[in-house]
Amino acid sequence: MFKADNLYVTASPSGKMTKKLYLEWSEKVLFSHMEERCSFLAGSWKIFTDQDSVIELKPEELEYEMLTIPPKVTGQIQPLHVLCIRMYKGCFKKISDFVFLHDLPVQVHRLDVILRLRSLLYQQFQSPRFENLIAEAWHKSGYTDERFMYVNPAKFMFDKLKGSCLHENCRHCSSGLRVVQGPSLLPSLL
Repeated sequence: MFKADNLYVTASPSGKMTKKLYLEWSEKVLFSHMEERCSFLAGSWKIFTDQDSVIELKPEELEYEMLTIPPKVTGQIQPLHVLCIRMYKGCFKKISDFVFLHDLPVQVHRLDVILRLRSLLYQQFQSPRFENLIAEAWHKSGYTDERFMYVNPAKFMFDKLKGSCLHENCRHCSSGLRVVQGPSLLPSLL
């Protein structure tokens, strides 16, 4: 299985987050990246309710608080849900569509390819070019007053793919998704 420094990959039998996985993630991912203070904005899932177990895992010097988002409003007040995840998924879909439409020899349903693509996109989203996207997500969620002009990652990454369609009467062209000659994604995904 592909391993990347910027991904933490694990699984549960159900495919859903469990308390054990949440505690493991808190210790190995969240707390390992926090220095002085950490505010964790958590959904209202039942697994997040046992904060005593989480506090036992946190480094002593770390000031930690967890705020719980009320049920059914995560999409309105969780910054990643408000703006960033939609943009991330859009980029993932554009790359997958490009692979399918060009009939490239990449099996985008394979775990290794998915992990490589996730790692690549996560790395791209950490670019200083997209800092304002994250800042605007906090504004749109109601946490800050200042607005930020941001670059849409999918537009930035893919708008330069220009060209004429390779297929006559292409159904994708009428929907705005064009099959064009473009740069190969194979080196990144293989």
